[in-house]
Amino acid sequence: MSSPEDPRVADVVEQGGELIADAAEEAREVRAFAEMIRALPAGAPIPPELIQQGLTALVRFYAVEFQLGERWPPFSEGRPMPPTAVMIMSTAMLRACNVEIFELGLWQSWSGA
Repeated sequence: MSSPEDPRVADVVEQGGELIADAAEEAREVRAFAEMIRALPAGAPIPPELIQQGLTALVRFYAVEFQLGERWPPFSEGRPMPPTAVMIMSTAMLRACNVEIFELGLWQSWSGA
């Protein structure tokens, strides 16, 4: 987890950057999400709002760790991710943030991500 004393945070700021989120806060959100999932009765559907809460915290957490220099795959190795699922989710995320695929391509070429 990052903290204000974390040298990785200082490196990002020193390079003129700004962290997307606070890793410790997002970790708390992920834990709260896990607790709410655990509290659901067995077999109960997961409400869309709860899925949104989890996605929000996990994406922000992954992004801030990436900014801090972490480079690990987003998906676990033991469970393959179908490309169609990635495209569905990526498209929904880009639309939700009003980002065009062209803008994504520009960002990738500029940032080296």
